[in-house]
Amino acid sequence: MKEKIFAKIDELKDQMIQDICEMVQIDSQRSEPQEGMPFGQGVNNALTKALEISKREGLSVKNVDGYMGYAQFGEGENYIGVMGHLDVVEVGDGWIYPPFSATIADNRIWGRGALDNKGPLFSAFYGMLALKKLGIEPNIPIRVIFGTNEETGMADCRYYLEHEKAPLMGFTPDNKFPAIYGERGRAVIAVTGKKEVAVPFINEYFMNAKPNGDRLGINYKDEHFGEMIIRGKQLIEDGDDLGIRFSLSYPTCDIDEVIAKIKSKAGDMKVEVISNSPVVLHERDCWLVQTISDAYAEAMGGYVQPTTTTGGTYAHVCQTIIPYGPSFPGQNGIAHQPNEWMDIDDLVTCAKVYAWTLYRLCQMDQNIEPWSKTDQ
Repeated sequence: MKEKIFAKIDELKDQMIQDICEMVQIDSQRSEPQEGMPFGQGVNNALTKALEISKREGLSVKNVDGYMGYAQFGEGENYIGVMGHLDVVEVGDGWIYPPFSATIADNRIWGRGALDNKGPLFSAFYGMLALKKLGIEPNIPIRVIFGTNEETGMADCRYYLEHEKAPLMGFTPDNKFPAIYGERGRAVIAVTGKKEVAVPFINEYFMNAKPNGDRLGINYKDEHFGEMIIRGKQLIEDGDDLGIRFSLSYPTCDIDEVIAKIKSKAGDMKVEVISNSPVVLHERDCWLVQTISDAYAEAMGGYVQPTTTTGGTYAHVCQTIIPYGPSFPGQNGIAHQPNEWMDIDDLVTCAKVYAWTLYRLCQMDQNIEPWSKTDQ
C-alpha cells in the first residue's frame, strides 16, 4: 500500500505545486478586521481559496465564521486533525523575488508562506487527497484545518475549539520532523525602575551574564528540553524609568517560582509578566507519538527518536495534536526571514510522509486512546 500511496503523490505533484503557488501568491498578512473576516481581507482570501480547492476535490468543507475552515474526508464523530495556518508574518525587506510571486527557481518555491505554513499544510492536504483518490476508506475521518491567526495570537484556534469538537488526535505540519512530544514554555517579562537602579541590574543579570539565567537563579533544566534560555532582550525607556523586556524559553519548572526569583533580584523594580504559555509535554512513549514515529521511519527508511521543540505551534492550544514536520533533521529554519522558500522535492517528500502517517492513523479504531502508553 505504501508504494501505491507514494505513486499517487507523484501523480498529483504538478497539481499540488500549482495549488501551493496560488496560495503563496495571496498576501495573507493580518489586517484590519471586517465583518466575517476577523483577521482581515488578505487572510480571508487565502481561507476562501483553500476551501475552493477543497470543494473542487469533492471534500466536505466548512468555514468556521472566518476564524478557521476545514476540509474533511470520511465520516464519524471523532477525527484526525491536521491543523496548519494560512496567515503569514510581515514581509520586511531584502527579497530576491517579490514575496508573493511564488517564483520557482532552483527547484524551490520562493515567497512568504512557502515554508511557514502554506506549503507544508497543502502537502498534508495532498497526503489526505491521495488516500481519497485511491479509494481508501478511513475508519477515523481526516480533517485538514486551515488557520488564520497562528502568527499573531492563535485566537483562531481558541475560537475553533469553542465551536467545534477537538481532534481525537493529529498533528500540525509547522515545526520539524520527527514526532515532537513537547513544546517549551514561553513567558515574556518586563522589569522596569529608576535608571540608577535599572542600569546595574540590567548589566549584571542580562548583558554580562549567560543566557541561562544563572545569575538570577533560574537556570532550570530537565531531560526533555534542556536548560532555560533567555532571548529577545530589549531595553525599554519610559521617562525617568529604564527597563528590560525579555522572553523566557523554559523547561518543566514552576514559573511562579521563576518569577519570584526574578523579583527577589529586582528589589524595588517593577516585574511584569506580559504573557505566559506553559510547557506542553506528552509521554514520549504514548501511542500517538510512537505511531507517528514509526510511520516516519517506514516512509523515510530509518527511525529517528521523538524530540521536543523551542517553537510554539497550534499544539500549544490544541493539545490533542503534536508538531510533525516539515523541516527534516539537519535543515535550518528560514521561516520569518526574507527570501523564504521551500524545496519542491521536500514538499513531495512531506506529502508522502504525511500520506503514509495519515493512512496509519486512520486505520485505527474510533475508540483508540492516543495518549495511552505503548509497550515500546
